Amino acid sequence: MNKQIVFSFLLGLTAFCGIRSAVAAETVVSKGVLDKDTTWSGEILIKGDVEVAEKATLTITPGTTVRFAKVEPFGPDKLFPEKEKENHFPRAELFIKGKLLAQGEKDKKITFTSSEQAPKPGDWGGINFNTSVGNVVENCIVMYADTAVHGHSSKVTVAHNEFRHNGTAIGNKNLKDNPVKCEITVKNNLITENGGGVIVGDGMVVEHNEITKNQFFGIYGKNLADGKVSFNTISGNGKGVILYAVKAMVLSDNNITDNTDYNLSMLEGQTADLAFPKNWWGTADEKKIRVKVLDKATESTLGKADLGNFYTSPVAGAGNI
Repeated sequence: MNKQIVFSFLLGLTAFCGIRSAVAAETVVSKGVLDKDTTWSGEILIKGDVEVAEKATLTITPGTTVRFAKVEPFGPDKLFPEKEKENHFPRAELFIKGKLLAQGEKDKKITFTSSEQAPKPGDWGGINFNTSVGNVVENCIVMYADTAVHGHSSKVTVAHNEFRHNGTAIGNKNLKDNPVKCEITVKNNLITENGGGVIVGDGMVVEHNEITKNQFFGIYGKNLADGKVSFNTISGNGKGVILYAVKAMVLSDNNITDNTDYNLSMLEGQTADLAFPKNWWGTADEKKIRVKVLDKATESTLGKADLGNFYTSPVAGAGNI
């Protein structure tokens, strides 16, 4: 055989084997329950709901990519397809009852995303914590989920991540009569180009984040009595901060500017008066500040937003530092 032909054949065989090796390196995880400590690394493809059971820990190593296949809504790849109310999201989710340690590194981030060639928000459900403590999501990129990180009566640290192209980046909910109450700390994240930014519930601390260019809202205070939102940049969103059934909320030392509709908007159902001092609203002119606020002054059924003692220049140190 001609030496050139043999050489070309060997090159082709090597390339083919390389392709096969690359494919073989992908770990496929089907619907099921992880009932023992498990470590994921490399390329992971999720095909259905995956639950991390109580007392089990899922550790994801730096540089890992976790892709979610787009499954039938409430279909056979859901853990409880016959019980829609037991599925928070219609498509595949990572459901944490035990513990998740997804700790990437600055130059080796963990990626959670869709496996679709043309991905869209909501291709997969989200990372859903349920009565779970000790969780860390750090130095990750999370894209194309319904709600990227969602806590039900859980304790989670969410730090130094990028959230893009999700329906909503982060949310939480305290479950009735559950002994574990949400403690979700959201710090030093870039939250941009999602449908919604952060839904703030009781037990959440949201500090030093860049919350920008989200379609509907940056911050959504909902059924809230003790959340804290400070030292963030909240700009370029559809609405900066929206409020529903909030009794008390710390909103201070933020730069809340240049949001499309309103910098602050009370929704129908927000009847309590609230005070939010010590923010920069993009101007030192109080009349101009009020133009970008929807509250009792415009709609008599809404509560009043007291924005007195506002800053007359941007807050130094606000945003993702």
